[in-house]
Amino acid sequence: MDHIKITMGIIGGISVLFTQMAFAVTESGNVSTVAAEPSLYDKLSERAALSYFGVYRGGALSDLGSAVNPTATGSPDLTSPQGVESLITTGYKINKNLMLGAITHFTYYPFLNPIGSDTRFQMLDPILMLSQSDIINRNGFKLSARLHVFLPLSKDDILLQQHLATAISPTLIINYDVPHSSLSLGIYGYVRGYIPNGDANADANSYKLYAAPNASYQISRTLAATLWVDLVQAVRTQNTGFISGMQNGPVDIEPGINWDITKNISINPVINIYPGNPTLAATSLQAFIVAKAF
Repeated sequence: MDHIKITMGIIGGISVLFTQMAFAVTESGNVSTVAAEPSLYDKLSERAALSYFGVYRGGALSDLGSAVNPTATGSPDLTSPQGVESLITTGYKINKNLMLGAITHFTYYPFLNPIGSDTRFQMLDPILMLSQSDIINRNGFKLSARLHVFLPLSKDDILLQQHLATAISPTLIINYDVPHSSLSLGIYGYVRGYIPNGDANADANSYKLYAAPNASYQISRTLAATLWVDLVQAVRTQNTGFISGMQNGPVDIEPGINWDITKNISINPVINIYPGNPTLAATSLQAFIVAKAF
């Protein structure tokens, strides 16, 4: 987790540095006035975006020191090492709700990668993003959308491995704040279409559907109880039925607590539980980390 501390420290330092106010002295006759100018941080915030999102996926509660994550059946998943997946977004705000950006995507393994890599870092495909917030923002109902385009630049990611040209993923984020309560309900979902090259694998991914209902209850100004449900994680491969060829991953639920450490940094530890097998061997500790410079 050292790289998360470093990243959060850098982002926090940038935020503190840029929030220092600049003052200008102007003369009007014999009267001097001091007018506050927008700070460098405020000027950058108007057009620039810089944020970090990380997901830590740990070992089973029955073996927290394991180098791999557990499967839904409770056995060690040798294809899924314990690690931290990170996404760093840099963007340009076309206006206050519309942003064009790029996402740097990589994973860090606290243990040496048990699937054969000799490095603790693994670069994944970068992503181009167009984001539109507040498409609807009325009476507690909010709708935002994103469009992700994946670039086939990493040999360790699925596009090059399956000889795919790109993947395009429109995403919807829906939230509803229940009136006169501290409860918020939401759903996060996307459709990801994979565009093949001429030599794409016969069993390459064709498309993926994902839907995650979620809820949060604000306990205090900085603490909230959270719940995330990975309900639909269906992938269809080439040369299979359009519907019958889809295979859904096991459903999991993730209750947790979100702590806003500062207004720009939060951490959300959760317990990942498979309802079909709620054992310590199949249950794992995970955490979401969010940090924003501007």
